[in-house]
Amino acid sequence: MQLDEKPFLAIEPESQHPSALAAISLACVLLVAIKGNALLQYWQQTHHIFLEFGHLPSASQLIPGSQTLANWQQDINRWTDERAARMLIAGQLLLTGNKALPEPAPLMAAQPKCPDVVIPKATAPTCPAPATNDKQTAEQLQTAAPVVANISIAASENNDETKGADATADPASINEPAAPFVMPDATPEALAIANAPIALQTGDRILLVGDSLMQGVAPHVITALKRNYKVESMDISRHSTGLTYPAFFDWPATVKAAFELENYQVVIVFLGANDPWDMTLQGKYVRYGSERWKEVYSARVKQIIQTAAEHNARLVWLGAPPMGREDLLGKEPLLNEIYANESAKYPLFARFVATAPSLSTDGSSFTKFLELPERGSVMVRTDDGVHFTTQGQKLLAKLMLAQFTHAAQPSIEQQSPQQSEQPVAEPGATPAESKPTATPAPVEQPQQPSPAISQR
Repeated sequence: MQLDEKPFLAIEPESQHPSALAAISLACVLLVAIKGNALLQYWQQTHHIFLEFGHLPSASQLIPGSQTLANWQQDINRWTDERAARMLIAGQLLLTGNKALPEPAPLMAAQPKCPDVVIPKATAPTCPAPATNDKQTAEQLQTAAPVVANISIAASENNDETKGADATADPASINEPAAPFVMPDATPEALAIANAPIALQTGDRILLVGDSLMQGVAPHVITALKRNYKVESMDISRHSTGLTYPAFFDWPATVKAAFELENYQVVIVFLGANDPWDMTLQGKYVRYGSERWKEVYSARVKQIIQTAAEHNARLVWLGAPPMGREDLLGKEPLLNEIYANESAKYPLFARFVATAPSLSTDGSSFTKFLELPERGSVMVRTDDGVHFTTQGQKLLAKLMLAQFTHAAQPSIEQQSPQQSEQPVAEPGATPAESKPTATPAPVEQPQQPSPAISQR
């Protein structure tokens, strides 16, 4: 008996496989045509391999009559941005309550206009004098703009329009050059204040900038700052980001956009885990550690620090921790050297804080387990050699919180007349021994800094 032999990969005529393969192929072509640049940027950021394709043309240049497709893409992007903005507003509502909502603009009466027709004086109508806006109305108009915006999305949209991987300039700043930043005089008194712990007041705002390492530490920091200092924090950290590939995500532009929306008193930066790789400038490789690489990277670090200084904000730049992954071993010292050098150029505004002493036994090498008081040996780094466990995140949070203190209470001479009239208890006197006047106001005791992070 002879068996009929059929090819192993034979496709029967009635099979639907050719239709499915054709549909998948068409979907892949459309995906590359629409999101080709995003795919290239993701490949470069993930695998650190530059594909020699340059900047791919848009879908409108490849598909005839694709205006409808472009409109669909704009609608999808607009829907995505609105959804992300609503999520951001919801997060701020949980932190700040109704303060996160924009204030409604005051109603303005229409100004009547005098007629231009020449009319005899006897019948000429009286033109009302122009209404004058008082100072309060002007301030309300200035604060009527929305308080919350999706900073990350706005910055990434600007990046899609740039063709160079190192393009970080703001188009508005190109058309209207701003005045150069003038560094204040670093007097001994000013340096002493700058080197001391940063004084926080109730209501101050803190901006958290970083990658996935900051995303793990930020919740601990935000909770402790809110509890101990009554300040508000905004975490705009984003995973897989850094300063090496601004075409993927532009941190200098994002920080600048953040200050255009809100006024922050402190900025905390924790970057570097995704940065020790070769750059691509105008389609050419720039090797990690070369003079050109250090020059470009230092300029991007300087942009962030100068943005904070221009807005009179203090900046804390955390050093990159020792890495345990094989392709990252020994690369963080160069990054930390750049962070320290650029921070030293702005001594009144920026400070560099090394993280290695808090995360290693010898202060420089990668350590997975640490001996902690009252807890013994604990695991502080994950198996990937990059990220932190919960205990490691708490150690970094304590390091960040050590940079702050409570602002000094104003003295009697600096208090307002209403405050100076209030009775003050004598030193060592009990509340019963103090001599209040008609209706004494309760004296608020200054808060003492308590341990911010529990090791449990």
